[in-house]
Amino acid sequence: MLFGVLARARAGSFASLDRFFDSAGGAALLIDVRTRRPIAVSGGALATRSLTPPGSTLKPFVLSALIKSGKLSASFSLPCPGRLTIGNRTLDCSHPPLAAPVRIDTAIAYSCNCFVAQVAARFEPGELARVLDSYGFGSPSGLIAGDEASGRVLAARSMDAQRLQALGEDGIVITAAELALAYRSLALQVARPEIQPILDGLEGAVEFGTAQHARVPGAKFAGKTGSVLTAAGEPIAWFAGFLPSRAPEVVVVVMLPGRSGGADAAPVAGRILAAHRAGRL
Repeated sequence: MLFGVLARARAGSFASLDRFFDSAGGAALLIDVRTRRPIAVSGGALATRSLTPPGSTLKPFVLSALIKSGKLSASFSLPCPGRLTIGNRTLDCSHPPLAAPVRIDTAIAYSCNCFVAQVAARFEPGELARVLDSYGFGSPSGLIAGDEASGRVLAARSMDAQRLQALGEDGIVITAAELALAYRSLALQVARPEIQPILDGLEGAVEFGTAQHARVPGAKFAGKTGSVLTAAGEPIAWFAGFLPSRAPEVVVVVMLPGRSGGADAAPVAGRILAAHRAGRL
């Protein structure tokens, strides 16, 4: 119900991205990395007021935090068993069997749940929640004027809860606007050596992984998909990324009703970025 009501709200005075969505609607933001200002918006109220689990779009922040804290080395790898059960939930990896052990970059590119769930155990109790708060996943973005919801990040009370939170499945709800600012923070760090495995993974997601449908001819950019169910059981598809990947100028975030971030949200993001590059927004 909230999705349908908010999707009809006006985004404001920004360029509109409405034409990139079908009748189901959704929310999208294209923001300038340097100035932090929105360039174009669709579903502005939805983007700032709908609180939704971020799904796998959260994985780059989880792995980045582990690298920065020295709890995960850039060379670490492990074979993916493909099967993953956390408590009473089955979260098997959807990627095809991989011949080589999974590394940080391929874990992001293929969105490997098994890899992220295992290394998430390295956080101290409450540490992951504090890390996510530091990225702004609990503070209004201020990107669009008007009432805005604040995301919620809960301190995990068990290892299962911590793993689910690291996968963006539980213990955290955010707005699309908050996710846009978080990806801007990643974009501002692309020159740092410790971020290189994360950046390689985000580029790989677009080149050969889960975000291939977001490809923009002639452009190299970084992106991540997410697919998740809301508390009410509504399937939500996410895409978040920035372009160009090595000298970011814009961040794009797309959220819409759909079962696959790769099949549903990524193509919308690709069309938005292609139009932006061509000066057609």
